[in-house]
Amino acid sequence: MSIEPERSLTRSYESFGGTNASSAGLESSGDGVNDNSVIVLKSCPQIQASRRERGTPLAGAVFIVVNACLGAGLLNFPAAFQGAGGNAVGVSMEVLFLVFGAVAALIMAYCSDLCRVSTYQDVVQTVCGRNSGILCDLAIILYTFGTCITFIIIVGDQVDKVMQWAAGPHFCYHWYMNRKFTMSVVSVLIILPLCIPKDIGFQKYASFLGVASILYVTVIVSVKYYTGGYPPADVATGPETFTDVFIAVPTVCFGFQYHISAVPVYASLRKRSLSSLAIVVFFSMLIAMLVYTATGVYGGLTFGRKVTSDVLLSYDANDVSVTIGRAALTLDILTSYPILHFCGRTVHDGFYVRWRRLSPEDNLRQEFVRRVVQTMVWFWLSLFFAIMIPNIGLVISVIGGLAAVFIMVFPGYCLIQAVLLQQSKNVHKDRALLVLGVVYVFLGTFVLGENTALAIMNDISGKNAQEPLCVVP
Repeated sequence: MSIEPERSLTRSYESFGGTNASSAGLESSGDGVNDNSVIVLKSCPQIQASRRERGTPLAGAVFIVVNACLGAGLLNFPAAFQGAGGNAVGVSMEVLFLVFGAVAALIMAYCSDLCRVSTYQDVVQTVCGRNSGILCDLAIILYTFGTCITFIIIVGDQVDKVMQWAAGPHFCYHWYMNRKFTMSVVSVLIILPLCIPKDIGFQKYASFLGVASILYVTVIVSVKYYTGGYPPADVATGPETFTDVFIAVPTVCFGFQYHISAVPVYASLRKRSLSSLAIVVFFSMLIAMLVYTATGVYGGLTFGRKVTSDVLLSYDANDVSVTIGRAALTLDILTSYPILHFCGRTVHDGFYVRWRRLSPEDNLRQEFVRRVVQTMVWFWLSLFFAIMIPNIGLVISVIGGLAAVFIMVFPGYCLIQAVLLQQSKNVHKDRALLVLGVVYVFLGTFVLGENTALAIMNDISGKNAQEPLCVVP
């Protein structure tokens, strides 16, 4: 099945069920994607060019997906497990969403092969139609931009803790230790250079450093349970009410949301196939689950119900090993930002190319300037909002529920549309897939509503409030 170039240029979105395979005379690269496909070029030229030149090996893809998962959400797993009723309940929720997420990633990859596109948003808009495509684009922009803001805020939080440990509680009295200055310097010197390259495969090197740093945090939390000398904690052994089990849902969804990155990673694989992606997802989720489970379980066992939402804040500020852990977490966040930025940038680029109706030749010729401008605008706006909104609770309350949309709602709807438009002779198989798609859409919508309601209640009750470590008089 192919995308017709003439029709793609004159229409913003195209359902793959309405294309005519025989009428598209595009040269195939032999790997299932047309090299000159307008939709591939308009939305993700970085992916296609990288894959033709060298491609991303499985190990590099694993690190990209793992680094897309692991990050800020790790620190909240102990509190989420305890709030949900204990480690058993928390791990059960973790396994449930891990399985749903893994299947969703394969669904999106399967649909990307059907319509021969290389980004998450192109899969939705091609399979599900124009309106769904617009909603997906807006959701991706909101989610990735909001997550980037959150990452910068967390960098500021961790740098503040390091400064407090090094210079005392009044560290911010020095202008060069002030949060706004340190946050800006770290972001400009480290995050911005990693956002400029056009190839997401380049991030496999940064992903390796990020994964290594987050593993250190997990090791610290685990080892401190045995060697920290902490008294026995009041550990939750079960939910007080049935609704308590949903407390862990926002954290788990946020932690296992890698699907926006999964489709570009699939497109960039050196050996592109569903079996290869299954291997990438299996090992990625195995690593992610071990890290999340160890941190959630041992953090909860160490501090019990009194564990803070950021588990590192529960430890002594003068503990050198924990301070190193904060620095390691900062490194992971710094390398996660560019991956989320890449996905958001492709959506911006797609809007621009469709609006200007650029030909493939003009698209490629203007790509460098367009990429630099988009990156600069995205970065400086996210830094500005991170400085103006120093509380991640406000940002997470907006983007938290969107994770379930990418994990379940869009994959489920894509599966339903794919089955309806590509009906096979096996009626029972089609019906089973339709039921699976409906279940995904229903559960995703429920989780979105639950997360949004929880965020609103937390904002009203003041649970998202956060006192700064240091205030300049």
